[in-house]
Amino acid sequence: MDQVRGEVMDQVNLLKQHQWEAGPDEELKIPETFITRLRHEIVVLGQKKEFTFRCAKYKVAKGGAWRFSHVIIDTSKLDAKGDLELKRVTYHPEIVLVNATFMVVPAPEEVD
Repeated sequence: MDQVRGEVMDQVNLLKQHQWEAGPDEELKIPETFITRLRHEIVVLGQKKEFTFRCAKYKVAKGGAWRFSHVIIDTSKLDAKGDLELKRVTYHPEIVLVNATFMVVPAPEEVD
């Protein structure tokens, strides 16, 4: 990862995975380039639990899989009680879902 805790990188490489972290009472700083293009919120409906992520684009890939570009996932860490221990957001240039049920909704204007 190219992140130093609490610092924002000057150069942006959208082709590499990135991760940003902050303590529970700190502001999580993500370079604007990574969050301004997020147009879709994807809700993946799993058998055990749902999870969501945001992306800039998505399309059908070969074999019925779905390809999502410029993805931001909230990977924050919670303690056993469900209280926030660490704010963390991860960027992936691309992810592919195969045999997954999901729905797409317009992403809200701001990313928390």
